[in-house]
Amino acid sequence: MAARRMLFHRDFRGYTGGHGKVWDYFNHALALGWDARVYLTPESITEDNPWLSMPERIIPRSTTEGADVLFLAGMDWQSVGDGYEHHPPGTPLPPVINLVQGLRHAAVDPSLPLRGFLSRPATRICVSKAVAEAITDTGLVNGPVCVIPAALNLPAIDTSSNVQVDVFVGALKQPEFGADLGERLRSAGYRVDVCAAPLPRNEYLVRSAQARVCVMLPLESEGFYLPGLEAMALGSLLVMPDCGGSREYARNGENCLMPVRSLDAMAAAVTQLENPAIASRLIAQSRATAARYTLESEARAFGTVLTEMGLTEMGLD
Repeated sequence: MAARRMLFHRDFRGYTGGHGKVWDYFNHALALGWDARVYLTPESITEDNPWLSMPERIIPRSTTEGADVLFLAGMDWQSVGDGYEHHPPGTPLPPVINLVQGLRHAAVDPSLPLRGFLSRPATRICVSKAVAEAITDTGLVNGPVCVIPAALNLPAIDTSSNVQVDVFVGALKQPEFGADLGERLRSAGYRVDVCAAPLPRNEYLVRSAQARVCVMLPLESEGFYLPGLEAMALGSLLVMPDCGGSREYARNGENCLMPVRSLDAMAAAVTQLENPAIASRLIAQSRATAARYTLESEARAFGTVLTEMGLTEMGLD
């Protein structure tokens, strides 16, 4: 019997953590026995686009033909409307799985349609409890809501040829604050690498892995914020202000330091990590924390969701 078909939709304008997580679910679907296919918009680019490694799974048009389920995330709903571009008029859409990765889906923001998508029927997978609570509290959600914490998907990182630094500042989302913090730390005698511009994923990970301390600067509200968990997995000490969704894995004083978002507090936290006893305790707990967020556990949880939807009885061995 032919495998059931799961259709994905991506507008890939450059690698983001959101794209990376949809890619993970695409591979979960394959591992669970589904015939996963993706439509890439004409605006999608080739650089760092993981779907190009499976050209046989890219479909040429945004059609629901032959689909048993649709997998949508972020702005993918715009491609659906009352049906995909080539969906037969007057016929219902296949069941929809909606991956929700950000707190902004619950926000009242006239510039974004994300909140409005919540009223469309779907089974929603949220990457953290914070996201699930935020969208549920709107009272708009149409369909079940479940939580599958975002798992890590790290390539092998070789840092043997890189110069070690004291502090890496991940400032892609807070470039001005990151620059100011970098200057503050340099004036205190630290060797600092501030990353405030997009980089190829592997290069970004190598630069963060080469530092003893990673200071990550998320937006004030994030759905999960994987870079913090990635820093833990790569063996760096983590300093990161609270951003909501990071509470899924971050515990202040247990596996990381979570100072308030100020130059004084952030610089003081880096200095605090010079204490060997504090550093040793945090690094042991952070590695243990990161080890729990595996792709295997994420895939199994996804399989359970599909079974509860009545879509499959299949699972991972």
